[in-house]
Amino acid sequence: MNKNKIIFAIIWVLLLIFIFFVVLNLKKDKTPKTTSSTGVFTIWTIWDSKESFDKFIGDFKKVYPEYENQEIKVESFWVYDDYYYSLNSAIIADKAPDLFILNNNEKESGFANQVEWVSKDAVNPNDFRKNYKWVFADDLIITSWEWEQKTEFLAWIPIWYEALWIFYNRKYVKESELSSISSLNNLVAELKKTKPEVVPIWIWNGSTVQWVADIITQFFMLESWVSELKDVTWDKMKQSLASYMMYWDVEWDNAYNEKKEELDKSWKNSIDMFSKGDTFMVVGYPRLIEEIKKKWFSKNFLLASVFPQYSTGDWKTLINYNYFVINKDSKNKTLANNLLWYMASDAGAKQFLSYFKYYLPALLSLESDKLEEKISDDYNLILWNFYSSDNELSSFDKWVKSIYDKWVIPILDNVNWNEKQFDAFRTSVLCKAKKISTLEWLSESCDK
Repeated sequence: MNKNKIIFAIIWVLLLIFIFFVVLNLKKDKTPKTTSSTGVFTIWTIWDSKESFDKFIGDFKKVYPEYENQEIKVESFWVYDDYYYSLNSAIIADKAPDLFILNNNEKESGFANQVEWVSKDAVNPNDFRKNYKWVFADDLIITSWEWEQKTEFLAWIPIWYEALWIFYNRKYVKESELSSISSLNNLVAELKKTKPEVVPIWIWNGSTVQWVADIITQFFMLESWVSELKDVTWDKMKQSLASYMMYWDVEWDNAYNEKKEELDKSWKNSIDMFSKGDTFMVVGYPRLIEEIKKKWFSKNFLLASVFPQYSTGDWKTLINYNYFVINKDSKNKTLANNLLWYMASDAGAKQFLSYFKYYLPALLSLESDKLEEKISDDYNLILWNFYSSDNELSSFDKWVKSIYDKWVIPILDNVNWNEKQFDAFRTSVLCKAKKISTLEWLSESCDK
C-alpha cells in the first residue's frame, strides 16, 4: 500500500471514530434529564394535611408525566418542635428529606447550611420583587459579597402566607366594632357589663390560647414597632403586656379565671370556649377554621375580621409562612427543582392553594381570584374579608422559633414577671440561637 492510501485510510478511521462519538453524545442529549431520580423522593412539611399534599403531588405528575412512576413520599408534622428535632436528627444521620421547609420568623435558621440556594441565573431577584409581595423580597433575597461585588439570590420561593384574624360570634359582635384597637377595647368593656358571665375575647394567658406566641408578638409590633426579639426591651415588653392584659380582670373572682382553671384541668383551650358560647371572640390564623369546624360552631354565627390596628399610624402586621428549600445533599435535585418550579408557577401555586384554601397567596397575580374564594365549604368566609392592603406585612425574628414559642407561655401565665426575669428569657434565647445557628458562645451557660 502506497503512502497516499495509508494516509487516506487513517483519515477515514479518524472520521468514523468522530462520527461514532457524535452519535453517542446525541443519544445522551436525548435522554430526559428528569429521569435522574434516585430511590424515594422525600418531602417534609408542617401543618399541611398529608392527604391533600399527596393530591397536589398527583397534579404535579400530570404536568411532569416522566415522574409518573417516581415514588414521592410526603411527611407532614403538626407540632413545630417535633419537626425541628426530627429534621436535626435526620441531617445528622444523613437521612434528610430532599425538600423541607424553613419558617420566616427564624432568620438565622440552624438548617441554613443544609440548603442549596437558588442561582441568580435561575431566578432573577428583580423579577421576584415584581411578582411577589414586598415582604418576601425583604425576607428571602439574600445578599452576598464576592471580590467586592454584590450578588443577590433567593433562599427559595414561597407559596402562601397567613396573618392573624379575630373569629367572632356575629350574634354579639359587629365587624365595625373591630375596626381598631380602641373600638375593640370599647366593645370588650361593654360586653363585660352586659354579659359578665362570658369572657368577651379569649387571649391574655399562654396555656389555653392557640398561637399565643404570635398573638403577643403582634402586640410587640403594635406597641413598639419592632421586628425582632433583640429590640424588645423591658419597657416595650411592659407596654405590650399592659395592652394585652387589659382584656381581662386581674382579680381572681372573674369569669376568665374560673374558666381558665376548668380548661387547664380538662386539657381544653379557647376553641372549646368559643364553640360553647363562653367567649365571643378568639384570635388565630385562618387555618383555625379546621378546629372550629370540629367543635361544631354554628355556621350561621361565624364571621371573622383582620386583627385590628390603632386608628392612626402605619402599623406592622405579623405574618407567618413556610417556604420549601432543597437539601444540598439530595440525589434528586432535578426533580426537586422541577417540583419547586411548579410550586412557583401560577398554575402550580393555584393548585396548591385549592387544597389549602385558608392560606393567602404569595403571588400577586393570584390575589384577585383567590381572595374571592371561601376558606371552607362549611362557612361563609372568604379570604377577602380578612385582607387589608393598608397594613405593612412583616416577619418577626424570634431567633429560635421553637424555644421562643415555648418560653413565652410562662411569661403570659405569670402576672408578676419582672425586668430581671424577662432579660433572662431574652438573653437565654439569644445565647441558644448563637450556639445553634452560628456555633458561637459554645462554652457559655445560657440559663444563668
